[in-house]
Amino acid sequence: MAVLQYDDKNLFRMFDALDAKQRLKALKGAFRREANKVRKTAINNLRSSGIRTAPDMERGIRAIVFRRKAGFRVTIGTKAANKKTGKGEKGMHLNRQGLKKPVLIWAEGGTSERRTKNQTSYFTRLRKGHSTGRMKRYGFMSKTEDQVRGTVTQSLHEEIMNNIQRIAKKYGCT
Repeated sequence: MAVLQYDDKNLFRMFDALDAKQRLKALKGAFRREANKVRKTAINNLRSSGIRTAPDMERGIRAIVFRRKAGFRVTIGTKAANKKTGKGEKGMHLNRQGLKKPVLIWAEGGTSERRTKNQTSYFTRLRKGHSTGRMKRYGFMSKTEDQVRGTVTQSLHEEIMNNIQRIAKKYGCT
């Protein structure tokens, strides 16, 4: 059985030839490209999960490249709204009271069966609470995690190498 050895001295020399800003640009570009691949996988799993999707819901799946650390995250968390314009909340819907509620977070894990509280008042009689319903678990993000767990590291390594070579070629460091 032959042992395969990988010699990456040339890659490290090329990486050393770049200045700090160019290195950061090369790494962030590779992380962004890989994060978008994982995001596309999550969107495809959302479409095939059975829930009725809309472009607003698909935009609720976001890819975030970390600023201070090396890495990325694909999340269904909602963006905080801009206080002046109110824009920025993707993946939300308005309920009957006019409040914005996160759909994708509930669709991932599902909700339990709940009942409203019993109501009594001086002028009204006792009323039993009614069911508010439940949402079944769709699990599209956990399915995505299972799909990309083994391939993300290898493809990220290839993306980093390709991006470093591309940036080095652009700035004449080859």
